[in-house]
Amino acid sequence: MKKSAYGKALLIDNEVVKDLARDEDLNESKLQDLVFNFPQCLPISDIDESYNPLVPICKELKTPVGPLDILMATPNGDLAIVETKLWSNPEARRKVVAQILDYANELSKWNYEDLQREINWNLKSKGNNLYKLIEKIHPTDTAVESSFVDNVSRNLKKGKFLLLIVGDGIKEGAASITEFLSDAGHLNFVFGMIELTIYNYGSGSRIVLPKTISKTVELQKINIELPDGLMISSVRNDKTNKTKEPNPKLEKRRKFFKIFWEEFVDELELDDPGQKLPIPNKSQNLDIYPGVDKYSWISAYFAQSTKNVGVYFHCRKDQTGNQIYEKVFSHKEEIESELGKEFNWKRDHMGVQLKITDVYSEANREEIKDYFKKWLNAFVNVLRPIIKEK
Repeated sequence: MKKSAYGKALLIDNEVVKDLARDEDLNESKLQDLVFNFPQCLPISDIDESYNPLVPICKELKTPVGPLDILMATPNGDLAIVETKLWSNPEARRKVVAQILDYANELSKWNYEDLQREINWNLKSKGNNLYKLIEKIHPTDTAVESSFVDNVSRNLKKGKFLLLIVGDGIKEGAASITEFLSDAGHLNFVFGMIELTIYNYGSGSRIVLPKTISKTVELQKINIELPDGLMISSVRNDKTNKTKEPNPKLEKRRKFFKIFWEEFVDELELDDPGQKLPIPNKSQNLDIYPGVDKYSWISAYFAQSTKNVGVYFHCRKDQTGNQIYEKVFSHKEEIESELGKEFNWKRDHMGVQLKITDVYSEANREEIKDYFKKWLNAFVNVLRPIIKEK
């Protein structure tokens, strides 16, 4: 039987979150700490029982598209990406889904070693710390280390994640934001939106009430029975939206990408006559494959969540992809010299970025096109001969 959409209510009187006394004091950093320190409050069973229990791994894990708020994992090797947002922030409501999909897309290009390296960098640790953190909390539930590593690796390759957006309150139209998920490409994720309502209780204590927000927003009178007979009642207006309507924002975004990439490819001229042109699509990335097979790619991308566009080079995380990367890395000084100061090389990720406040604005369209043309051509000119050399 499906469990309640409400998670476990928490009565908190803890030094870690002692400053959550009033809703107006809440900020995204405090919300992040709350979720990280008390993952048991999240109503995971209502979203997908297979992701129970979740173990917090680290906060602000670095990725090529920015730091994700919280990474969690299960004893079975399933991974969860958690973004904490205040719905009072209008910009957060617009970009949060695109942002969490950006993170999931980047992690799907990693292998276990990539993930472990970034976790160790984040935590200033060594060794297989992801496995150690799980084993420490759930020693009897954790599979042998090799099976755990295999499961995590498989989930990364498949793009299989639990994506959670945790906010401080339901707002009208919040459920419709999930319609953007249909443009997520190859990812195989489970998605959930969770409301955390924080109540004052007694002197300095707080009660945190988590609730899953489904595609149908139900705002109603809620009564929650807590330990020791405590009863909290909160009355809200009933509003439902049970009919799934076409999402005009999603359709507009997909149409934008389709038209933009078709125009761009028609105008794109590369110096290398042997390089195949990219195929236009309806997503935020456009890929060129400089090798014979798709073991490495040069990608032009839009990232409204971080207010930038850019071009980067990446390799698949397998034996052939690693060999290509090592070959390219052996020419590091030559590449940096040819591509100039704008080019940024961070471990296995290399690229350029252009800050654009609104990447979808018509006023910025030609500037973005010119930027993509310049750098895609430059990357092909510099990298393709290296990749092709025997």
